[in-house]
Amino acid sequence: MKNRLFLIAVMTATVTLSDAHAALAETVSYNFTVDVLSGPLSGESYIGVTSVDLTDPITNNENIKTTSITFSVGGVEFTEADDVQDIDANSPRANFQNGEFLGNTYIVSRLGNNPTEIPLVQNVSIDGFAIDNSDFGYVVGADLYRGTVRYFLPPESNEANGPTQSVPEPSMWLGLATIGCTAGYGRRLTRRAS
Repeated sequence: MKNRLFLIAVMTATVTLSDAHAALAETVSYNFTVDVLSGPLSGESYIGVTSVDLTDPITNNENIKTTSITFSVGGVEFTEADDVQDIDANSPRANFQNGEFLGNTYIVSRLGNNPTEIPLVQNVSIDGFAIDNSDFGYVVGADLYRGTVRYFLPPESNEANGPTQSVPEPSMWLGLATIGCTAGYGRRLTRRAS
């Protein structure tokens, strides 16, 4: 009887654990700086932070919905909720190429789908702005002006987020619980038989 229970416990553990998978659970945050190169805001710099959930592996060229984005323009913070949520641009999103982070696609506009109120920025009435990876553009009236975007990992990101952690799937926990219960039940039967 003792050998039979031990064999059942081992087989249950083997079947359950052989199907266990570990997934990487990590949210990576990038700081970014926008440097305006032309137009009435030329010479200005604005900052932001974007976070991306990298639970699933990144394929060669992939776009992932941005977990969060905060962009401060002229003292006003805009978030992913302010994005126009353009179906064609699939915004807001994070863009990757060969597993490397390229940047965000993020569009805020006074017009169209999901219009957002944009207050005056240094007495300039901006109709909208967009980030597309390393490019920045903003519209004043009928004129488009440009800038550049630089992304970087914050120095404390490794400490704040901690190391990438494996998160076992429930089948692994079920297998371990089954082993424990079967082993405990086997010991109890062994004691009764003695």
